[in-house]
Amino acid sequence: MAILKKIITVLLLPVCLSGCYEDFIPETDVKPVLCLNSLITAGEPIEVKVSHTWLFTENMQPDANVDDAVVIIVVNGEEKGAEYLPKEGDHIKISADSRRYGHAEAEVTVPYAVPIEIVDWEPTVTGAWSYEKPEQKKMCDISFNLKAEIVVDDPRETENYYWFTSNSFYSDHDSDGDHGDGVLYEPWRSYADVYFNMGILKYEAEPIFSEHIGVFESISGSDPYGFSFFTDRQFSGKSYTLHIQFSDGRYEVESSDWNEELLECGYEFMLYSVSESYYNWANYVWQRDEGPRGDLSELGFGEPLWGYSNVSTGAGVVAAQSSSTCRLNLKDFIETNFKITE
Repeated sequence: MAILKKIITVLLLPVCLSGCYEDFIPETDVKPVLCLNSLITAGEPIEVKVSHTWLFTENMQPDANVDDAVVIIVVNGEEKGAEYLPKEGDHIKISADSRRYGHAEAEVTVPYAVPIEIVDWEPTVTGAWSYEKPEQKKMCDISFNLKAEIVVDDPRETENYYWFTSNSFYSDHDSDGDHGDGVLYEPWRSYADVYFNMGILKYEAEPIFSEHIGVFESISGSDPYGFSFFTDRQFSGKSYTLHIQFSDGRYEVESSDWNEELLECGYEFMLYSVSESYYNWANYVWQRDEGPRGDLSELGFGEPLWGYSNVSTGAGVVAAQSSSTCRLNLKDFIETNFKITE
C-alpha cells in the first residue's frame, strides 16, 4: 500500500503543479534610451545610426529611429562636420541628444594599420582538366587547396586588436566579395565566363583564432568557426606568422576569344586593426551564437549573457578600424597546371 501511495503521488504531482496560463505585460519603470551605433573607418566618412531601446515584451520591433536627435562629432577636441574623413590616431567622441530619449555619448580612437606580408604560400591541386573545342573555345577547370603564411608586425606602444579577412580578385577586376567569413562564391562573369571560388577558410588551422576560447568552451566542443579576431597578447611588440588555409578552391574559364588576363586571379588578404570596442562586441556575438554560455543563458541554466556596449546609455557600440592588404596572384600556378597556349 505504501508503494501504491507513492505511485499515486508521483502521478498527481504534475497535475498539482500545473495551472492556468495567461499572457501578461510586466509593469516596469524602465524608460527607453538612446542607442548609438557607428563603425568608423580611417579615410571614410563617419556614419552614425541613432535609435532607441524598446521592451523585450513588445511583439514586434517598433520603428526605432529617432528623428529629433542632434548628433555632434568631436575629433581631437574639435567639432567636425559630416564631410570629415577620420585619420589613424584620431580620438573621436560622438554624442547625441533627443528631447524624448535624452543624451548618449561614446568615445573611440582610430587604430593605426599594421602592415602584413605573405612570406610563403603553397597551393595543392586536387583536380584539374583543360579542353580545347574545334571552334577554338578553351575550357579549363582546376580545384585546389591553399596554405599561406602571413607575417604581422605588431607595434610595441599599444595593446592591439585585429581582424583577419579576405577577398578575391580576378581578371584585374576587384570582386564585390564577402567581407565577413572569407568565403566567396562568384557568379559567372558574362563578358569572360570566368568563375573563381576562394574556397573555405579553415579557422582551426590558425591557433590564435582560438585564443578567446577557454577551457569550459573547449570541453563543450566550441570551435573558432567564423571568428578571425585576435589580440597581440601572445606577441606584443613582435612579429607573428598567421597560418592561413583554404580548402576547396576552384577556378573555371570558358572563352572563345582567349586572353591571358583571364588567368589573373587570386586572394586579397586584409588585416584590420580594430578598436577594443569592436573586438569586445565581436567576442560577445561569438559567445552568444557559438559559445556554451549563450546556450545555457537562453535555457535558464546560467547567468544572463549581457550584450556589450561602450555607449553611456548601455545601448549600441561605437567602434573604429583601419586596414592593410596584400595580394596573392595565382596566375602562374594556374597557367602551369593547365599549360594554356595560344
